[in-house]
Amino acid sequence: MDRVVRVLVVDDSAFIRKVVRQMLSRSPFIEVVGTARDGEEALKQVQELKPDVVTLDLNMPRLDGLEFLKLQNALRPVPVVLLSIASESGELVMKALTPVRWISSASRPPWRPIK
Repeated sequence: MDRVVRVLVVDDSAFIRKVVRQMLSRSPFIEVVGTARDGEEALKQVQELKPDVVTLDLNMPRLDGLEFLKLQNALRPVPVVLLSIASESGELVMKALTPVRWISSASRPPWRPIK
């Protein structure tokens, strides 16, 4: 693999952002290009930094992960890895997974939606 994957880490916990950044930074194939505290900040960061992938918490203040997904997918879909302890029943996670699933592709751009 000669391409570095650019990642934006989104979580309202500074501790979780730090830990995820440290874990991802261990790989020579991953570059953490930024972090965001909530969905509003994440929308701005995605437009500015153009990450290949976003790690996303679901429960956040101001704009939660579900609303971020809806708004971001309307602007420019981006692959998302959910990192959340959202709910014991998993309902929030299932709602987040419903709209779009992603698969890697050799073509440009590097990700495409599964229909």
